[in-house]
Amino acid sequence: MARVRQTSDVSDWLFSVAKVLPLPHRAFLPYTLGDAVTELGAYAQAIDASEWDSNFVKSNLDALKKEIKAQSGNLGKRLSAVVDTVLVDLLDGSTPETVIAAAARFNETWHSKRAIANSFRDLCDAAKDRSSTSRALRKLSSIIASQVGPAAHGHFSVPSRAADALIDTEEDLTRRRDSPFSEPLTEAHRLAMATDILVAAPAGRIVVWLVYFRAITALMREVIGPMTFLRAEWALPNAFDIELNDFPERTELREIRMGAPWLDDINVKSRELGNRFVLVRVDLGQRQVAGAVEEARRRIEAVLSIATEAGGTSWRDACADAVLLDGKVHGSSLGLDVRDTVAPFDDSYGMGATADTISYVADQLGAVLTKEPMPEPLVEALTSLREARMTDHRDVLFYGARRVNSRVATALEDHAMELFASVLKVKPKAFAEALQYRETLNRTGRRIAEQLMSPFNEAWSLEHHEGREELKRTISKYSQGGLVVSIAKVIAFQDEIRALPMSDLQRADFEDALAICVDPNREEQFVDEMWRETGVLRSRHRRVRNAVNHGLPLHETTLNSIRDYADCTSSFALNIALTWFKNRDTGATLVQREESAWADRIERIGRGESWAAHDVRFKNES
Repeated sequence: MARVRQTSDVSDWLFSVAKVLPLPHRAFLPYTLGDAVTELGAYAQAIDASEWDSNFVKSNLDALKKEIKAQSGNLGKRLSAVVDTVLVDLLDGSTPETVIAAAARFNETWHSKRAIANSFRDLCDAAKDRSSTSRALRKLSSIIASQVGPAAHGHFSVPSRAADALIDTEEDLTRRRDSPFSEPLTEAHRLAMATDILVAAPAGRIVVWLVYFRAITALMREVIGPMTFLRAEWALPNAFDIELNDFPERTELREIRMGAPWLDDINVKSRELGNRFVLVRVDLGQRQVAGAVEEARRRIEAVLSIATEAGGTSWRDACADAVLLDGKVHGSSLGLDVRDTVAPFDDSYGMGATADTISYVADQLGAVLTKEPMPEPLVEALTSLREARMTDHRDVLFYGARRVNSRVATALEDHAMELFASVLKVKPKAFAEALQYRETLNRTGRRIAEQLMSPFNEAWSLEHHEGREELKRTISKYSQGGLVVSIAKVIAFQDEIRALPMSDLQRADFEDALAICVDPNREEQFVDEMWRETGVLRSRHRRVRNAVNHGLPLHETTLNSIRDYADCTSSFALNIALTWFKNRDTGATLVQREESAWADRIERIGRGESWAAHDVRFKNES
């Protein structure tokens, strides 16, 4: 949006400041000295202290310090005077602890009112020089945007409002103030107003309301920590019309109705056949308004990513939001974007799967999410895995979502795995080995379950047997994780199963699995076979990841051959990371559990206890 002179009594240099102060339309926040220091502090915190003096770490530290020195050259004189002392302490830091502490002090100084005011004065000083170019002024204004942070974005951003204070007419400024000026509007007065706007971002108790469509929850009201999910077709009529059911958010919805006009639109649309809307309320607590919508959406998307990764359908953002500051609407979107809200068919299974997963997340993570949000690396890993699943996901098959090819999916999973290892603070190699242990044991269980159930497969092609289905229900059941087969019951009913009509191949599979379950020597051979199989896959997976990341030759057959292993191990990694977030066990402890589970299996086989005997003992102990 072009900024034009609003009044003739504004000097040229004020107009120059107003022109460059807001970020260009849709621009990202600029990378400045503050970001370089944050990057250095984060790096010092992430690495193992024992590696501080290694050549690899020294090389990265040197590169970051070179970046900091380069960014320092863009500062104006007034800001330099504020941050120089802290910056020297940072660059002289000789241990991770001193660098982390100095980076924290610098960031506090960088975002302080004094530093922002001095940055603005530097920009004004430069604008008064008639030879200053827009390029030179933009370098100084980008520093202010960095200090202001997320509040620098949007048409009604903090820098935009400060720019308006510099050049708008007295009449326009009075209208926005709701009170006249007590004295004539001078240049000094304009500068003071602009400075106040830049250093005083609105803050208080922040609540954000967002809307999603093609969405349902298992309950009409679902609470996950600071997030409350409400079925629109139930909540809005009860808030505005019929009022049959009370709920904690009803009064708030009534109070914000005028400031968020899209609520009435959803109230109407949610009653139309096929439309599914969910309102989400996120209580962010005491904080600045800036970035509140983005933070609320980030928290919601983390939960939705878990559901989507687990196979549920994605919710669609209706692009409607309202931000409440101390209970009053501070800002609201203008309307909804709900094109194609009705699914091409009643996909109750896909939406129900998402709803069930959200309920599970509420049960498992609600308490910890009340205390703190997910760490950013964990959220990024979740969204990466969510995107990686879009190779043949329900969203792709039924809803026209963009398909991700196997190469991109592998790269996304690789990125997620690095993030998991980082947040858990474990070595990637140790993490990969722990995941191989888990996959080997799971693959062993899956293969045996499939073979034990082989006499019940393709029953339509076999001779009818009256008790086949009842026998199947006796020895197996379906759970959230899939088919569960009781080895103890298979052993107990083995003669009845043998009596079923089946092909020679089905009988061979069944007898092989039965032998593995009752003979520790056969089980040892089978587990060893599965370990060697996953070892080959793990090694091939590493070659594929290197090929994808470095552009090496990679045949499609090779790529596709590791996709199942990549999907399974990345899902295991997600479960470990979410367990860490929930229970706060160390990453090393969680990795050790996988190794211990493997060692226990080998020890049990070594002492001659069969799988079947262990299954019976485990059930008796439980």
